[in-house]
Amino acid sequence: MKKYALLLLAGLTLSACGSAPGQVSGSKVSVGVSVNDARSVEVATKTVTPATEKDPAKVSWAVTPGSGVTFTFMTRPGSDAVYLRGYRILSSTLSAGGTTVTRNTGSDVNKIDVYLTSGYSCPTRTALDSCSFSDGATVAANGLPASTSIYLEGGLGDLVVSTNASATLVTNIEFFGQSSNGQVVTVQANGIVSAGSKQGDN
Repeated sequence: MKKYALLLLAGLTLSACGSAPGQVSGSKVSVGVSVNDARSVEVATKTVTPATEKDPAKVSWAVTPGSGVTFTFMTRPGSDAVYLRGYRILSSTLSAGGTTVTRNTGSDVNKIDVYLTSGYSCPTRTALDSCSFSDGATVAANGLPASTSIYLEGGLGDLVVSTNASATLVTNIEFFGQSSNGQVVTVQANGIVSAGSKQGDN
């Protein structure tokens, strides 16, 4: 991720704006996603040790990793179950050291394995098993929430060290998979904010 962030800073020239997280709806599939990016922050703390008669001034850095972005998915009432198998970064806009650059991609595939129960409730439903229609107590209801975390902030702390300034990364992402009935499913989340925060001595 460090190389990726530095590449963004070095060579790309487009800009983009984020928007609220999206959803997917189809004839038998309806999935929503909520995004928690509050802890997607790497903190780079700078310490300056003043010069003495014997030693020159010294600058040191300590980088504290973030906790990633948490994506929570849920099927809506009446939806098929869904298997999410991967995700793509559609675009990323990096602001660091007074420069803003955007990378539009979508070709790099990253694997995940997230199962979303169908949009029905019954006594036998669990996070890994949807309801069977042979169960007479089955009723339409929200599916059980399922979450995954992705460390989009990875490398931003090192970027802060190299530029001596805070950095922000805004990401648009697409998750993909298929429903229990074979329908192709994609779910987008846009405007996800990750950061590299500079702390300590100027």
